[in-house]
Amino acid sequence: MYFKDIIIGFIVALILLMVALGVRNFVTNEFNRKYFLPALLFKMVGALLLGLLYHFYYGGGDTFTYFTRGAIHIYDAFWDKPMLAWHLLFGETDYGHGVYNYASKIWMYNDPSSYIIVRIAAFISLFVGGSYVATSLVFAVLSFTGIWAMYVSFVKLFPGKEWHLALAILFIPSTVFWGSGILKDTVTFGFLGWATTAFIYLIYGKTKRVVWLVVLGFSLFVIYKIKIYIVMSLLPAMILWAYFVYIKKVSNPVARFMIAPFVIAITVILSGYAVYTVGVDNKKYAVENLAKTVRVTAYDVGRFTGKNAGSRYDLGDLDDSLVGMLKLGPAAINVALFRPYLWEVSNPLMLLASLEGLVFFIVLMMIIVRSRYNLWGVLSNPAIIFSLIFSLTFAFAVGISTYNFGTLFRYKVPLMPFFGIFLAIAWVSTTTASKEEKNV
Repeated sequence: MYFKDIIIGFIVALILLMVALGVRNFVTNEFNRKYFLPALLFKMVGALLLGLLYHFYYGGGDTFTYFTRGAIHIYDAFWDKPMLAWHLLFGETDYGHGVYNYASKIWMYNDPSSYIIVRIAAFISLFVGGSYVATSLVFAVLSFTGIWAMYVSFVKLFPGKEWHLALAILFIPSTVFWGSGILKDTVTFGFLGWATTAFIYLIYGKTKRVVWLVVLGFSLFVIYKIKIYIVMSLLPAMILWAYFVYIKKVSNPVARFMIAPFVIAITVILSGYAVYTVGVDNKKYAVENLAKTVRVTAYDVGRFTGKNAGSRYDLGDLDDSLVGMLKLGPAAINVALFRPYLWEVSNPLMLLASLEGLVFFIVLMMIIVRSRYNLWGVLSNPAIIFSLIFSLTFAFAVGISTYNFGTLFRYKVPLMPFFGIFLAIAWVSTTTASKEEKNV
C-alpha cells in the first residue's frame, strides 16, 4: 500500500459515506436508522484492518493475491489494450486472443471460483484508479448492502427486536472483520444476505415476486460459483423454512397431520435433488465423493496450504465414508461455534474468536436454563428454525473440512449471524416469558 493508494482510498471513503447519507432515509425507518451508519463504518474499518493485517502480520495472503497478483494486471491491460482487458474481465479463461502476457501474471487465472473475485476487484479498480484501499472499501460497502437488507427483512419478521438483531447481524466483530475485504467471504456473505432477503419476501410477501425471484436466483448463482458448499447448506434449510411457513396456513389440524408426511417427503426429495444437482456440476461435491473431498480439504488446509493461517485442530481421522464423517459431526459443530477455547489461544486473532465463542456458549447455556419458559415457542417460528438448521449444518461443513483455526475464522463467517439470530430471539423470548411468569 502506497501513499497515493491511501489518498485515493480516503477520497473514495468520503464519497461512499456521502452516498450512504443520501440513501439512508430510503433504506431505514425511525427504529433502525441509528444503526445504519455505525454498521457501515464498522464494515469499512473492517476492510482497512483486514488489509493491514495481511500486509504487516501475514506479509501477503489471499486479499493481496486477488489484487496485486490479479486485478491490477487487468487494470493495466485496460490502459494498454482495452479489448484485451475486456476479454480478461468477461471472456473465457484461455490464453488466446493475445491475453497471455497479462493472464500469465494472474496467479488465480485457472481457478474459476477465485478468478471471479479477481474480475470483480479489477472492474471496481477501473473506477478508483487501481487503488487497493479504495477497492477493498467498495467490496465492504457492496457486501454491506446484502447484510443490511437481511437485517431489515428480519426486523420485519421480529418487530421491536431491532437492537438484538443488529448485534447478531451487523456487529459481530469477526464477521465484520473477515467479511469485509477483497476476499471470497466478503462477496458470498453479501449475496447470502440478498438471497435470504429475497426468500423472506417470496414466502411472506405478496408483491414484486418476480423481482425477488430474480434476486434469489442470481444471488444463489454467484454463491454457487464461488463457494458451492454454502448453497448445499442453504437450500435444504430454505426448503424446510418454506414448508413450515405454508403448513401453518392449513387450518384443519387433521388435514395438517395428514399432509405433513407428504410435505416432509417432498422436502427430503428436493433437498436430495439440490445436493445431487450440485454434484452433477461439480463431481467433488457429488454425494459419493463428498466424504473424500472433505478429508482431502481438511488435511490440505490443516497440514499444508493453511499451516501458516493459524493453529491446527484435530477432530480425528476421516476415512472417506459418510458415516465416518457424520460421527465427527458434534465435534465439528462445536469447533465452529465455540472453539478455540481460551487455553488454546496462541495469537490475538484466536483470542477474538475465543471470546466470541465464549459469549455464544454462555448465552446458549443461559437460554437452555430458561428453556422451561418458552424455548419451544421460539423454535416454532419458521425463521428461527431456518437460522438454527443452516447455522448448524454450515458449522458441521466448515468444522469438519478445515482443521485449521486461522482458516476456520474466515470460512465460518456465513453461519455467525444466523446462529446469532437464533440466540438473540431465543434470549428475548425466554427472558420475557420468565418475567411474565414471575409476575403471575
